[in-house]
Amino acid sequence: MKRIMEAIANFFRRLFGPGWAERLVAGVEAASPYIRTAYEFASVAAAMTPTRADDELLALAERLGVPNLWRSEISKGEAIARIVYLALRERYPDATERSLRRAIEIAYGAIRP
Repeated sequence: MKRIMEAIANFFRRLFGPGWAERLVAGVEAASPYIRTAYEFASVAAAMTPTRADDELLALAERLGVPNLWRSEISKGEAIARIVYLALRERYPDATERSLRRAIEIAYGAIRP
């Protein structure tokens, strides 16, 4: 893992200059203890929401002028990410919000690049 992180750091160091890569690596390292679990939780979420069928049902309800079941200020994708975040928060109550959210983004990036 360390060699991979160093390779990433070297790439961004060349791309953005000194100092930037170290900050990027520090952020990823802060999330690294949670990435495996975030990946497991995100995989379950992805498996349980494999299609756009829910989007199509909501569009149908809207088109027919009937109340839809999803009444929220956030998108369904944000709601799914929030559920995964809350599951991680339960597992790692002392982790920072930033580290958990970063772990989720990395996990989702691996699942659906």
